[in-house]
Amino acid sequence: MKKLLWVVIALVGVNNVASAQSKWGEDSVKCRENLYIYYELAKSKNYDEAYEPWTYVFENCPASSKNNVIFGPRIVEAKLKAATTPEEKAKLTAMLYDVYDTRIELYPDDEAYALERKGLDMVQHSPDSLEKTYDIFKRALELSNEHSAAFYNAYFITAARLFNADIFEIKDVFFAYSVVQEGLEYNTDVLNREITSLQAKVEDSTITDKETKELEKAERELGRFDDVVSNNEKVLGPIATCEKLTLIYNEESFAANKTDATWLRRAAKMLSRERENDEGETVDCTDDPIFFKIAEALYKLEPSPTSARAVGTIALKNKDYSKGIEYLKEAANGEADPRKQSSDYLRIATTYQKMGSLANAKAAALKAASYNKKSGTPYIILATIYAQADGQCGSNVFEKKAVYWAAIDKLKYAKSIDPSMANKANKLIAAYKGQLPDKSIIFQLGKKEGDKYSIGCFIGETITVDYNL
Repeated sequence: MKKLLWVVIALVGVNNVASAQSKWGEDSVKCRENLYIYYELAKSKNYDEAYEPWTYVFENCPASSKNNVIFGPRIVEAKLKAATTPEEKAKLTAMLYDVYDTRIELYPDDEAYALERKGLDMVQHSPDSLEKTYDIFKRALELSNEHSAAFYNAYFITAARLFNADIFEIKDVFFAYSVVQEGLEYNTDVLNREITSLQAKVEDSTITDKETKELEKAERELGRFDDVVSNNEKVLGPIATCEKLTLIYNEESFAANKTDATWLRRAAKMLSRERENDEGETVDCTDDPIFFKIAEALYKLEPSPTSARAVGTIALKNKDYSKGIEYLKEAANGEADPRKQSSDYLRIATTYQKMGSLANAKAAALKAASYNKKSGTPYIILATIYAQADGQCGSNVFEKKAVYWAAIDKLKYAKSIDPSMANKANKLIAAYKGQLPDKSIIFQLGKKEGDKYSIGCFIGETITVDYNL
């Protein structure tokens, strides 16, 4: 028995020594020496000279330092760019992927990040391996939503290419779009919360230099994610017609998924996704009766901004304006993205406008503007609200028609902050100029060009009498 015990102890001792040796390899001195050499070179971005000492370390003692897999892709990538033969490129590409696999093996917590980087490199270096690349992206997203904008762009583009190659069906593309959108929303929500918090400090004049840099970085990141959203919409647009969507989201699929909140959420978003038709009008697929069932089932299962917005859309379609406004306010108040909040309040504003409740319409339009300060759309809507008040404010022709000057002022402001609104604003300005009171009439009423006038009722704006618009 004692003899057996000593054997076990001896084996444990050998294993411990072997474990210590495995980190530094068979020649620990040489490993440490090469590690030091490549690390100093890599820090200076001298990747070409770092390649040989790094290769020794990676092949003989990869676990000696995490820097081996951090600097590895940069070192191999530099060598790959300089490669001239197909054989050399193939060897280096395989080594590049091996670095990521080794990182996952040695540092399992890094798997999502390593898969993201491997997938992005495969897009560049292995363009014919679409299915393998897609599977890597999919696995990375299953592990975490925290990925770069480039990752989400490449993920969906890869799905679209698989569809174009007749490997994916339309449902596979819609699935990829849905999971990518969820990931994009997760990241933009995080950024929007950070930006909102930091912007509050800007307004209070309490922001530090460090926080100013953080704000600028967050805004740049948000811009990158916005670009991906725009790119994905361009790719999806031609294939995500209402006709094709109903092949996926219909009575049969609803019956099979009516208790699946994830399926319902994705379906509601796809069907309510806005796009421009051939006439330049904004349309969606919410007229499909299945959308009504999806929206109501989703709200019962998972009250959220998405489900409240969907139910609100149904109510507006049914001309139940009060209910629609109620749900859109619920959606906006629970939303993290200020642009979606702005969009919700724009719909509320136009709904109040249809109801003839112009004061409430104005308040909603201004709320929309407060959520998206760079958009001119709220001011376009506000101008139409003012124009709709023709005849409601004042006691004579001049006073009743002065609302058009107020409307034109808002249109000018809209295009000054948002040049994309210039064409729409200019058309309305031309139309509203024709509605201004005649010069001879205002002269008879004791008014002349350059005079100021404060409009009463709900408008509360001061205008300048000006015909040179």
